Amino acid sequence: MAASIEGWRLIVDGRRPPESNMPRDLALFEEVGRGAMAGCLRIYNWLTPAITIGCHQKGFAPSDPGLDIPVFRRPTGGGAVLHVDDITYSIITPLKGLFASGIAVTYATIAAVFAQALKDCGLAVRMGASAPGFSEVCFARTAPVELRLDGVKVMGAAQLRRGGILLQQGVIPRRVDDELLLRTFGPGMRACGILDFLPGFMTREFVGHLKAGFEERMGLYFEEEILAPGIDSW
Repeated sequence: MAASIEGWRLIVDGRRPPESNMPRDLALFEEVGRGAMAGCLRIYNWLTPAITIGCHQKGFAPSDPGLDIPVFRRPTGGGAVLHVDDITYSIITPLKGLFASGIAVTYATIAAVFAQALKDCGLAVRMGASAPGFSEVCFARTAPVELRLDGVKVMGAAQLRRGGILLQQGVIPRRVDDELLLRTFGPGMRACGILDFLPGFMTREFVGHLKAGFEERMGLYFEEEILAPGIDSW
């Protein structure tokens, strides 16, 4: 059954200073909470490298103690993420319609839309099987509703549910800085960006497929679009 939510806002913010991204998501969360908009899909990148950690993590120290990189706490859960060149997203909506389902169902529904958009761009992603054990690093663990490509996790996500409002935050690395990854998480961490698999990947094309997926699969429409200039450069 399609969701009955109408009039979402699509925001493509481009590269933003890292200290502004979590407050921006929380401000939009509050806006939906007070009924100022029906829902929001925000897509953004990072102006400079940063680390985010889940709301339940006690903290995070890079593997290299000499690495000077800012760390920001997300309002959602999950593990530590190194942001360099990403498609980071937030989905904010009241918990009604399809979004009233349980956490696992909601994750799977949203992941299916993202998976189809990536497939439409030429990337043969699959839902990931659960990885054994636990890790404080997001991309070192995999849940069944997260996306993988050639055995490598390419999308992580986490949720906050509060006051009848859902915030899901997720990230798809476009490009991975191997040296910075090593200094952040130490040896043994395997990560790839989607540009490693598809060098011609275009963010604008992906956003178009994503928008169509939410409209067709979930009965949404976007009454307002805010697209930052320079989307084709990232």
